[in-house]
Amino acid sequence: PGAGPLAFDTGPANALLDAAVRHFTAGAAGYDEGGRRAAAGRTSPALLQLLLDDPYYRRPAPKSTGKEHFHLPYLLRVLADVPGVGPDDVLATLTRLTAVTVADACRAHGVTQLVASGGGTRNPVMMRMVAEELPGVTVRSSDALGLPSDAKEALAFAVLGFLTVNGLPGALPSGTGARRATLLGSITPGLRPLRLPEPAGQAPRTLRVCDPTR
Repeated sequence: PGAGPLAFDTGPANALLDAAVRHFTAGAAGYDEGGRRAAAGRTSPALLQLLLDDPYYRRPAPKSTGKEHFHLPYLLRVLADVPGVGPDDVLATLTRLTAVTVADACRAHGVTQLVASGGGTRNPVMMRMVAEELPGVTVRSSDALGLPSDAKEALAFAVLGFLTVNGLPGALPSGTGARRATLLGSITPGLRPLRLPEPAGQAPRTLRVCDPTR
């Protein structure tokens, strides 16, 4: 309460896990459906510690990463230093890695409630591990708040469009590391002139998602 918004990537999320599944199944599967393979394995402490030694996790926020860093060649290099870890144990360890890095970031910022979205919410093993790493923190899916997990990206871009139309910045230094807040994107009129509203005095604080069928 009273703090400004903060945004950053905590780590690889599902990137390494999905890459490992594709590797171990020769492309037959793209992700660990239902977390079944991770559930069949055991976390390797040595592999987990080696993964956690990545300097990215110690960088201060805001920060951003993705598959340009956390990809299959990266994972194979790490696995070469910890031989003998079976595929299911690798998947269990990578699932725990996501849980630990998310939990570490939450603790660092005093999070008391964690709302999750995306494909990981359909992985009960991952959600269980996140809850294990955050005792005393409420962990639930965004679906429970009326924001469908699968629609998160679409709704986010709708909000960004709303901000731009109303003259409000959609990029904040606390989320991007930029020097100043800026409007995002461009608005291109069609056949007729476009009359934009006067810039809003302040950004909205809430989002209500309505069911158009009701």
